[in-house]
Amino acid sequence: MMAYLISIPVFAKQEIHWNGDWNTKGKSMTFEIPIIGYVEEITGELSLEFRKDLGDVEVTVTDTFGKTVYQETVSTGNTPTWTVILDESVQNGSVSITDGINWIHGNLTY
Repeated sequence: MMAYLISIPVFAKQEIHWNGDWNTKGKSMTFEIPIIGYVEEITGELSLEFRKDLGDVEVTVTDTFGKTVYQETVSTGNTPTWTVILDESVQNGSVSITDGINWIHGNLTY
């Protein structure tokens, strides 16, 4: 009996590990970063999930040399999940997010 191997493409998401702090105020102050970030390794798709309404934040993507290749203001109350397709120039770049007070950044390795 012959066995057939079927090749199924597997799309792996690489989680972004954040550096920096994001302080949120509410009933109690928490220091957990309320943003989850992933890069799809095959397509280069960057996805950010805002776990709470942070107001307007600025998302900046830079290439390996620190040149800004993408920048957008995102209204997190209206856009709880934000996605952009990145090109190859940012494969070893970084993403940063700020609301003018808080600032986090992570490496884009895919």
